[in-house]
Amino acid sequence: MKTGKLLKFQRPGGEIQAYVYREGSQVKASVYVLPQPGGSGGQPVRTLVGGSEDAVETEVRAWVDAHYPKAH
Repeated sequence: MKTGKLLKFQRPGGEIQAYVYREGSQVKASVYVLPQPGGSGGQPVRTLVGGSEDAVETEVRAWVDAHYPKAH
């Protein structure tokens, strides 16, 4: 079992979750879209890879904002 950090983003139409974890020398994030509260995301819609947790988390936040903008 991998251990890591779960990031959650509330967006119109659902919730975006990203699981950030270390795999060897890389840090990865698997991004899931949960269209309804309590729903299951199934397969990740995106996987991001980087050398540090901070870099991957920044990339996740930028990707989520670009593909699933906040309601204004």
